[in-house]
Amino acid sequence: MTRINDTDLTMIDRTLTLRQQDPDILISIHLNSANSDTVKGVSTYYRYIGFRSLSQAILKRMQELKLKEWGNVGAFNFSLSGPTEYPNCLVEVGFLSNKDDEKKILNPKFHKQVAQKIYLGVSDWLNSLK
Repeated sequence: MTRINDTDLTMIDRTLTLRQQDPDILISIHLNSANSDTVKGVSTYYRYIGFRSLSQAILKRMQELKLKEWGNVGAFNFSLSGPTEYPNCLVEVGFLSNKDDEKKILNPKFHKQVAQKIYLGVSDWLNSLK
């Protein structure tokens, strides 16, 4: 974890912290927002092609939550996906700007479902490497 409360860390500080912790994998979980309240759904992002299969496996599992698929985006320039020492994926769980997604996001049961789907996606990805 790069933070456990709502404190502001620069991307450089987060990246340095991660490198010090030397993780096996990084899953960055975010909540999206848009100018339009009709935009909703889940998406995953990767920066390097070698990590695409991880982001695809997580997206596939996240779709089981019946969220609209927003897509799997590559070559995404996000600081935490820059290091290549560990596989990484950014997961945008839903859109806070959309009332349906926001309702799900506020539900603690949904938090557990998201965590389980991400876990299963990582497990699927690891199993595919064997």
